[in-house]
This record gives sequence, C-alpha cells and structure tokens, in this order.
Amino acid sequence: MRTYRKESWLTLICFLLIMLFGGILSVFFVLGKDLFFGAAPAFAARSHVIGFPTHYFLLLVLGWFGVTAVGAVYALYMDRLEKEIERGGEA
Repeated sequence: MRTYRKESWLTLICFLLIMLFGGILSVFFVLGKDLFFGAAPAFAARSHVIGFPTHYFLLLVLGWFGVTAVGAVYALYMDRLEKEIERGGEA
C-alpha cells in the first residue's frame, strides 16, 4: 500500500512541476520581456543565445527541456516502483 501512495504523490509532484515549468514559469519570460529586455515598440534583442533572443531561449529551456527532464526522471522512478509492486513488497 505504501508503494501505491508513493506513486500517487510522485505523480502529483511531477504534474505540478511540469505545469510550473511548461505553463506558468515560461510565460513570464515572454510577458516580462519588456521589463527585462526593453520596450516592445522599439524592441531589438540585445543578447542572443544560440541565435535566439534570450527570452525565447529561456522559454525553450524552461518549457520543453524542463518538461522532458521531469518526465524522464518520473518514468525511471515509476519503473522502479512498478518492479517493487510486481515483487509484492512494500517500498
């Protein structure tokens, strides 16, 4: 029973992290670009990372790569929990 409880808590935590990285936190880099990088009408990105303006690069890193990293860790840990459940033991 403790293994199922761990699985439920981990699912909730990973869902919240993915929502934070993919949806909420990354939006601030696009909406807040005026605050951090200059006014929008005459906006010209002063700094670039890998050819992208910095605010787009941060959106990419925190959005897609953050979600991918959290998903990979989630999948690996869930495999371990499933093996524990199959053995019939308590984790």
